Amino acid sequence: MCGLVSRSLLCLVLLALLVSQSVGGIRLPAHGMRKLADDSLSGVETAGELAGGAKEPQPDLLTPGLPVKEVCTNSCSKARNGVCEEGRAGKVHITAPHLMVYCDLGTDCDDCGPWKTTATEVPWEDPAKVGPIRLLQSRDVQVRVRPASVPPPIAFKMAYTDPTKDFDVSYHMEGSGIVESGITEIAFKVLKDRCTRPDGSRALVVDVGANFGWFAVLAARMGCKVIAYEPVPIFRAFFEFSVHLNDLTSLIDVRAMVVSHETGKTMNMVVPARGIWGTAGIDGLNIDKAIESEKESIEVASVRLEDEVRSDVILMKADVEGWEWAVIKGATGLLKGFNVENIIMEYSPGVPERHFKYDDMAATPGMLADLIGYGYRIGHIGDAGKHLIGGWDSELISLREVSMANLKYDIEDVERWRLAKLACPSPPELAKYPMWALCGGVPEGLNPRSLRSEIGHNTNVWISKSPLLKLEGMSGIFHPDDPVTKYFQNNTLDFGMGSRPCMHLDSVVQVKHRCRCIKKEACGEEELAVQRASEEGKIVQNYVLP
Repeated sequence: MCGLVSRSLLCLVLLALLVSQSVGGIRLPAHGMRKLADDSLSGVETAGELAGGAKEPQPDLLTPGLPVKEVCTNSCSKARNGVCEEGRAGKVHITAPHLMVYCDLGTDCDDCGPWKTTATEVPWEDPAKVGPIRLLQSRDVQVRVRPASVPPPIAFKMAYTDPTKDFDVSYHMEGSGIVESGITEIAFKVLKDRCTRPDGSRALVVDVGANFGWFAVLAARMGCKVIAYEPVPIFRAFFEFSVHLNDLTSLIDVRAMVVSHETGKTMNMVVPARGIWGTAGIDGLNIDKAIESEKESIEVASVRLEDEVRSDVILMKADVEGWEWAVIKGATGLLKGFNVENIIMEYSPGVPERHFKYDDMAATPGMLADLIGYGYRIGHIGDAGKHLIGGWDSELISLREVSMANLKYDIEDVERWRLAKLACPSPPELAKYPMWALCGGVPEGLNPRSLRSEIGHNTNVWISKSPLLKLEGMSGIFHPDDPVTKYFQNNTLDFGMGSRPCMHLDSVVQVKHRCRCIKKEACGEEELAVQRASEEGKIVQNYVLP
């Protein structure tokens, strides 16, 4: 769930989204020009303001048709100070962009009023038991609450932390009240009017790597049943607080295990205390080491989805920092035996690559190939695409297809990398140019027909059997049918390997990224030499598979 860390990146984010829809000469249709989540959402009024202030506090949400009880203990250390510290509407009206939370629900009732809930069990009613807020307070973790920027019929409130400590979920909640708005839009439209079936039963959503619980709460507010996996105690505390705050305990089953391809194995997870909290994962493989932060290691038992879930699933979300291949491998029985209609997944080839874990590197595109074999179609959302939204009532734009015509190159490149043959050898006549002195290199050394060729580190894909997924064009910096002699890209946005904008690349690296040389005095000679070598069939990474 890696997010943007600076608004100065928004221009590049927008460009990256556009190339994810435009590489290979395909332009976005007019309705595909999407707004950033920090702008006004089109089409429908939202329940929470996007920025600059909150609306009047919402009343407590209660699930209809269930017995209601009141909880009032006044056991919070800040109880009876005249201010409601539970993150809900209190006796004193407060207008603020967000509410600070210092007390578990029902433990500051003199200031907030009794907390009403349909939960059958509230462990912290017993003051000897630690509730989610008390746990977070003991870890010196700040808790904030604000209304989500979603349509009023599914209004909910969401807990998050100080955005200067968490540059991901909390950054976006603080600024816009919505998390991964592009993916949220897809999930909303997949689930709309489908969570409650004609017979009254509820469709099932499975959330693997729930983090603070945004997608699980959204799905439950739309009426779906949710099974959500979040093994990190701090994240799970935020999630469980939001579940209770929105009275969704009857719809959301929070499970504290790691989902993997093996069951009953003790897995090591590493959690950063600062930076992009969502990069917590198996062995800390995706944590950004450039951000100084203390880290916590925890041991968690693993489960397989095929053992846990035995029913149809309308939507599965998987965001587990490069461990997605293991989630899907452990869901083989579920995928073959039941109808899992949609999977929205973070796809992270860069995670195993940075540690040269070749088996995991091969398993990553192999996972997508397996899913195609199960009858799925795959659309490329892109990394930037997860942060942009067209509007709650607009049509979903078409995505470019990820097919076996792409993935066979991803799989082949991993094997060549393993054998130290990726983009090797370089043509001897190019050795005098700095970027050609050594062979290999990612993304420059990858086959441009692969999906990986247009990914920086990770991206997002929608894997579906639903007609809602509309596909147009193919993924890759090149079209899979481009000839072996082609070297320079010609997509409409002029993006090179790794979706790097050609115009922003230094002259030293421009040509190696398959970009035309801009400053001819600096790289014009290299451009001509590479063009000749390509026409003569000497660029190894230009290979074409049958």
